[in-house]
Amino acid sequence: MKAKGWSIPHTARRVFAELEALDWTSARVCDVGAGRGAFSKLVGDWLVNAKHVDPRAHLFACDLIPASFEYDGVACARTNADGTLPFPDAHFDATVSIEVVEHVEDQFAFLRELVRVTKPGGKVIVTTPNVLNMNSRVRTLLTGFPALFDPLPLATSDPRLLGGHIHPISPYFLAYDALRAGLVRPRLVHDRTKSSSAALAVLAGPALLAGRAWHTLRLKRKRPALWTENRELLAAQHGWRMLTSRTTVLVADKPRS
Repeated sequence: MKAKGWSIPHTARRVFAELEALDWTSARVCDVGAGRGAFSKLVGDWLVNAKHVDPRAHLFACDLIPASFEYDGVACARTNADGTLPFPDAHFDATVSIEVVEHVEDQFAFLRELVRVTKPGGKVIVTTPNVLNMNSRVRTLLTGFPALFDPLPLATSDPRLLGGHIHPISPYFLAYDALRAGLVRPRLVHDRTKSSSAALAVLAGPALLAGRAWHTLRLKRKRPALWTENRELLAAQHGWRMLTSRTTVLVADKPRS
């Protein structure tokens, strides 16, 4: 089983780092939009080798096209035609969706569905290409398209491959979607640093610092309450990791009550 493609190894490992501390004697994790099963295989192999448990008791997967799923350790269910997930309410300790949100038409509904199947106190983790890294910012400036997003076939659609990248979402608005879906404490973390983005960030450093200072001062002066409310997310948006990483990883919690 190759389980390659439609998954970024660095991203999968970064997401797994958020799950390793779960109580795996009982924990259940859902891999939503599992693709060929690369993330499921990563977790499943670890459960077998490190925890000596059957992955089928702890790991669940679903995808729009389950025939593409190549990991034999667990089954892959088909997502429902209306976009809902084939699982009951409050069923998982963590719900993970890697490189899927940019493929869906209604991102608010998608986040709400992830929340629905997650237990109170559980985690929701969503990743997407980082449209705010320096490579993507320059590409948007020059072409009007963020990195990994291009003009699409207008007569057909493909929900999985590059042509299905229909809905770029910046990290801030992904966190906003999560809050509107009922999640709390959204954190924006990242996977690997792209050396080309790091070089561009250094070259553009003075302009970036000036832009950040202007935006911060303007917001503090005109809408101080809004600045206070958004301070942590804005700090993350302007941070070095945001400027240089390939992928944004959103980690948020479902309230216990």
